[in-house]
Amino acid sequence: MSPLPDVVTWSAAAARHDELFAALTPGARIGLVAREAPTSMLLWEASDAGIQARAAPFPGYFDSGADILLSANAAALAAIYTAVDGQLFYVMRAGIRNGDIICYMLSRRCELEVQGFDELLDALGFAFMGACR
Repeated sequence: MSPLPDVVTWSAAAARHDELFAALTPGARIGLVAREAPTSMLLWEASDAGIQARAAPFPGYFDSGADILLSANAAALAAIYTAVDGQLFYVMRAGIRNGDIICYMLSRRCELEVQGFDELLDALGFAFMGACR
């Protein structure tokens, strides 16, 4: 059994938070991998039809094709399982803050902004501010 949620559950979780994905440009990808067993990953991928969820082999962080990759330990994955029907982004944000989830931004900040990641990154606890004056 995979330590990751199943694709149907992951897709439904995205649908419940569609406002966070609305601005993403087609091709933008967010991955989730189990830190202790990184053999497969779950992906949310933006398309013209909305956010699509799918499972894929995990070829490594930089070869994953994800713009953002979340690497979750067993405790975080257990919390994600219980939160997929509700406060998923609150749980992921807390996991990032306490180190149970490591968030790898594999695209440059300016590229993430162009791809529309602002709302999603804010929900995960990463607020990008403009130039200081």
